[in-house]
Amino acid sequence: MNLIKVNLLPYREMKEAALKKHFQMIMAVGAIIGVVAAGLIYLTLSQMLEAQNQRNATLEEGLAALDKDLVAIKALEQRKHDFLLRKSKVEELDNKRFEGARIIDSLNQLVPDGVYLLSLQGTYSGGSLSNDYTITGRALTESKVAMFMEALPSTGVFNNPILGNIRQNEEAKAQEFTLNTKLIEQKLPAQKPAPANAASGVAQPQ
Repeated sequence: MNLIKVNLLPYREMKEAALKKHFQMIMAVGAIIGVVAAGLIYLTLSQMLEAQNQRNATLEEGLAALDKDLVAIKALEQRKHDFLLRKSKVEELDNKRFEGARIIDSLNQLVPDGVYLLSLQGTYSGGSLSNDYTITGRALTESKVAMFMEALPSTGVFNNPILGNIRQNEEAKAQEFTLNTKLIEQKLPAQKPAPANAASGVAQPQ
């Protein structure tokens, strides 16, 4: 005997179950897509952050190198300053030696008979020797002192001689005088560099 199979499940319930299953599939696919998208975003941001960190590290290395260069430049500038300072001191000493020789030679030629120089003293200003000098000496007469003062500027070494004081030294039987004067500053002529062909041994054309 054949029995007829009858589906007793209502049609609406079957349709709702199908829709529910379809919705669940869509939600699952959406969740998977969301997870994948979040993973991609995370990887992208991680790569961007790593690249930025690398750029920052490169910049920091560059800044550190610049700091070292600045320190080296400052050291070179200090060495240059010290060298120029020493050079200035050497030039000043050379000028003073030159001035000393020039002063002694000029005074030896200038002092008239009957005048004897006792001392030549410079004054210091700001820690260095100034151009103000004091000359102390003795003369047989006041006229000899006047002759010496008149002749002093003619040498080009001293100018503006001013008589500080003059008095009779009975023991020495002479007039003792003091002059204040200014030194005419003259620097050593600059040395010209030798020609390049002469320095290299190349003969000059005739």
